[in-house]
Amino acid sequence: MSFTELFSPLKVGPKELKNRLAFAPTGMGNADDHGGVTDQTLCHYTARAKGGVGMVIVEHTMANLKFGLEGIGCLGFHRDRNLAGMYDLANAIKAFGAAAVVQLSLGLGREPGPGLESFGPSAVPVEFAPGCMPKGLKGFEGYTAPPPRELAIPEIEELEDLFIASALRIQSAGFDGIEIHGGHGYALASFLSPHANQRKDRYGGSFEKRMTLALNLVRRCREGLGKDFIIGFRISGDEHIQGGRRISETIDIARILEKEGIDYIHLTSGTLEAKKFTFPDKEGVILPEAEAIKAAVRVPVICPNIHDPQKAADAVKKGRVDIVSLSRSLLADPQWPVKVREGRTNEIRRCILCNTCLNTLFTGFKTRCAVNPDVGRERFMPEYFPPPRKIGKGKK
Repeated sequence: MSFTELFSPLKVGPKELKNRLAFAPTGMGNADDHGGVTDQTLCHYTARAKGGVGMVIVEHTMANLKFGLEGIGCLGFHRDRNLAGMYDLANAIKAFGAAAVVQLSLGLGREPGPGLESFGPSAVPVEFAPGCMPKGLKGFEGYTAPPPRELAIPEIEELEDLFIASALRIQSAGFDGIEIHGGHGYALASFLSPHANQRKDRYGGSFEKRMTLALNLVRRCREGLGKDFIIGFRISGDEHIQGGRRISETIDIARILEKEGIDYIHLTSGTLEAKKFTFPDKEGVILPEAEAIKAAVRVPVICPNIHDPQKAADAVKKGRVDIVSLSRSLLADPQWPVKVREGRTNEIRRCILCNTCLNTLFTGFKTRCAVNPDVGRERFMPEYFPPPRKIGKGKK
């Protein structure tokens, strides 16, 4: 078996990645009560960076705590007091030659949750219909959440400002880039969705108006962060629900984002009402959507949900995608990349797609893994201790 293609370099925006593998943003619930980086956060990311990926995309991180996200374990780069931990996290990732990127989010949006205020562009409730969930999450089916609160224009404008402030904070901490989270049906994704966004003002209605919030964030981030900072965009290819966005429209969005200066597109699939497409029970399900986007743009396209090394190498070799992002596979085995590079694929601890990781997180606990008992306990393992902090300014 040949995996040469997986370990060839690739230019993403201003930075050259050492290979075609990325750690996909994976919620762990390890942040402190104020969204700050903890020792467990540092050791968790040290383990994945040390394992040999070319880029680490830090998990779903909040640009604000305006809507009750404090205390639920989500990272938040919303305040200067979190800068010290952010600097340590960037340093730990980059020490192993990986690009350090943060997935930045406006919030969970319409996603219902205990103690959280759901919000969105319109008061369209989330309905978890039978058959919409992957295995491990079937218990959520049959529930319809209360309608989310529709945001007023001044609130949307405030969210934009908070997002830009967090992006600048991330840059000052020494990270290489941000990934704007416009997927999974969360806050920004709901503005892009014809199903969730039924507004009649400048933030919704037509395709062009549904693009307003995303374009404002992209343009303001590029203006504030400059050309030497990676800006990626996460987006669902097809929402897979009645009245939702189809892949043809997402292709149009991807072309627009490319013209606005986005450095890469990171595919996901589905939405809140179709999580079985976001977390597929079989690998390779998202690949056709990623391939369709790649055919339409010149910037690198990242695809998740490819767990087998040979399938990952084939996808890159055949030009179907540029980068493969690993999430559940790197929870199961942080050493997946180095084992593949060294030809030790038979030693990989394989993800069995049981979704224990998702179930533990979505039911209010910290993420755990059925096949890797070390997940969540890396802070007790010396091999995953972060390297010493470099002396000097965070921003380069």
